Amino acid sequence: MKFKYRTVRLFAAALLLTPAAFNFSSCKKDSPAAPQKTVNIHGTWESKGESVPKMASVAKEDSLPENAFPWGGTVSHHLLAGETIDAWFSELSSHRKVETFFIISPSHYGLSTQKWSLDECAWKTAGGIVTSDAEAVEQISKNLQVNYDPQVFPIEHGVSTLIPFIAKYFPEAKVCAIAVEGEPPMNQVDADKLFNALAPFFRGKNRKRNFLLVSTDFSHHGTEDETEAKDKRSREFFRAPTKESWIYCGCDNRPGVYTLAQFTSKDTKACVTHYTTSYFLSGQDSNDITSYFFSFMYDD
Repeated sequence: MKFKYRTVRLFAAALLLTPAAFNFSSCKKDSPAAPQKTVNIHGTWESKGESVPKMASVAKEDSLPENAFPWGGTVSHHLLAGETIDAWFSELSSHRKVETFFIISPSHYGLSTQKWSLDECAWKTAGGIVTSDAEAVEQISKNLQVNYDPQVFPIEHGVSTLIPFIAKYFPEAKVCAIAVEGEPPMNQVDADKLFNALAPFFRGKNRKRNFLLVSTDFSHHGTEDETEAKDKRSREFFRAPTKESWIYCGCDNRPGVYTLAQFTSKDTKACVTHYTTSYFLSGQDSNDITSYFFSFMYDD
């Protein structure tokens, strides 16, 4: 009997020492943690202690209809126009929530190694960290068949200028930033690829979750008369936004405006909330003027 009793005790002890024989799901805490992915965190003007400069006040040109649901729009990336950028985000926040901002920005500094630059990164603001929508960034990279281009975003003001305003008015929102070569001539084939890559994120219910933000400035390097003439032409797009009328826009983000236009329908209306110029804001450089249209697209 002693032999049998000892054998049973040894067998029981062996079972206790071989947890692989059972499914101990409650013991996951004892498993080694998966390595965490390192995400680059970039600074913004706000995290560097800068503030929105005090400039001339810009009168409001128009307001969104009370029940309008804006799904896209254009906004300046010059902090010179920071007070108007703030007003634009404020109006957007009064009409809807946004889960992910899809920002199409010019790639300003020649750092892009591919036609479309993306990266899973984050930005620091006074209100905390704004993160990338990792799934969206990964999916669009796959759609466009490009690798990440991380060197672009640490200094890309076409994105970083806007991040503190997103943090202020949409503290839960994430970002999917895409930097492109914005100056003319525009490559039509590449612009269509960008539209097709983004299209799934703006179909059906997804349009209720996402917002297409085209980071762009309009006329550049002109006198007052030259700027007025160019912007009169750009207004034709906002007067009647269609898939074709984007061509009227003179700006530094042609692929972005093209993509915005491809999402329009016969029911789409544009609302220009503010228009201004660098010369009006600062009173300086009357021969080197940049202009700004702050707009929303919505379906009537």
